[in-house]
Amino acid sequence: MLLHLAMHGGQVVERGDLIEAVWSGIFITENGLSQCVAEIRRALGADEMLLRTLPRRGYLLDIPPPSMTPVPAAPAYSGGIPVLAMLPLRLVPPDPGLAVFADILLDGIVGALAMLRQPVVISANSTRHVASLQEDVPSLARRLGAHYIVTGSVCRLSGHVRLWVELAEAAQGVVLWHRAYVLTEAGLLEALDELATAIAHTALPHLRDAEIRATRRRQHDIGAYHLMLEAQCVMTRLDRGSFDTAGEMLWRAAALDPGFAAPHTALAVWHSLRIGQGWSADPAADGRALEAAVQQALELDAGHARALALLGHSRTILHRDYATAQDLLDRALEIAPNDAETCLWVSPTLAYTGRTADAVRSAERAIRLSPEDPLLFRYQHFLSIAHYAQGDWEEAAQWGLRSIRSNRGYTSNLIMTAAALAALGRAEEARPIVAHFLELVPSYRVSVRVPRQAFRDGVQREQYGRHLLAAGLPE
Repeated sequence: MLLHLAMHGGQVVERGDLIEAVWSGIFITENGLSQCVAEIRRALGADEMLLRTLPRRGYLLDIPPPSMTPVPAAPAYSGGIPVLAMLPLRLVPPDPGLAVFADILLDGIVGALAMLRQPVVISANSTRHVASLQEDVPSLARRLGAHYIVTGSVCRLSGHVRLWVELAEAAQGVVLWHRAYVLTEAGLLEALDELATAIAHTALPHLRDAEIRATRRRQHDIGAYHLMLEAQCVMTRLDRGSFDTAGEMLWRAAALDPGFAAPHTALAVWHSLRIGQGWSADPAADGRALEAAVQQALELDAGHARALALLGHSRTILHRDYATAQDLLDRALEIAPNDAETCLWVSPTLAYTGRTADAVRSAERAIRLSPEDPLLFRYQHFLSIAHYAQGDWEEAAQWGLRSIRSNRGYTSNLIMTAAALAALGRAEEARPIVAHFLELVPSYRVSVRVPRQAFRDGVQREQYGRHLLAAGLPE
């Protein structure tokens, strides 16, 4: 907010324009806006009177306009969350026919990134404003307070439209990720929504990798955000020893920044995986801890779609409370219909309640939106569940085997894949998978675990148990 006011130094910024520029697409109350103003004044200290309130009009930061002020350094955000800015796409050569496409795509990518809650994303209105200044990218990044910059270009080529997108570290200009897309002109506008979200979800893991590498070089100033990233990286290995360490790191991250919702959501995912892996000494206690962590995240950020979706998933898996689960999942999708992880958490509930075609579509969409996700093995497993519930055991087995190739330690997928293979009459092929599973979870018994399975249809639950027994799981 302060950065936006500084860009309009000496000018009145109306409240509505300010909300649109800083919180585009996010509901904020008048009280929330006033609280932000009060926090800025506290931070300004002796200079608090520079920020003036003009009743019934808006706010004015009493400083010279941007052309007369030095370029500001990047601001510090809670938990050390990185700041990303996407500049308007270049039209090469200038092409009025593509201008609308480029403009809508800019808004779509920024909106998709903003919905993911991290990193902090500069409003598209602000990047449009500074992009017109005659400055190089590092200078624009400093003016925006951005640590990372997304740039891109659009051009026509042999009856197609070629889009090039690049993510770079702002200070040094090091390219972290780039991708070319070739689109047909006929389907250009129809592709906008999914293209924007796919770009956002594909770029983000590369930014997180860069942040993790940077954090490891400067361990002395690790904050809540970077501690959470490191824990998530460790967690995805599904190695039991390091998995417990990841849980401790997430607790520390939540304690370091009590007002930061993301570590609580990550901690809930940790509890969910711990239960699913069969590593919990007390699954009921872990279930309560999971839901407490999600509730804490939602108290801090009521519009956190992933937290709502994870809570819905939990109500299905742990309680078979399908009505509550569906309500939570519907709310999550209403907030973030194009978020890959939200789509992912929705799929199993649809599968277990008999809406199998919808379950397949939801998991397929999640994979399409986030094809390079560090947890791709979970996406593949959830699609396997959807196909198994639909009775398409061949597809279930294929996606389960892909998940195993991505991560051999994901126990939930190991037994689902074994069940699908047994259903196909390929029990011998399932034997090595079962043997590996029992090395990881030696206490597993079909008679104990299958009655707790989340299938709403008791007949389908019993069939699943028979397939597990046929695969070689102990009764």
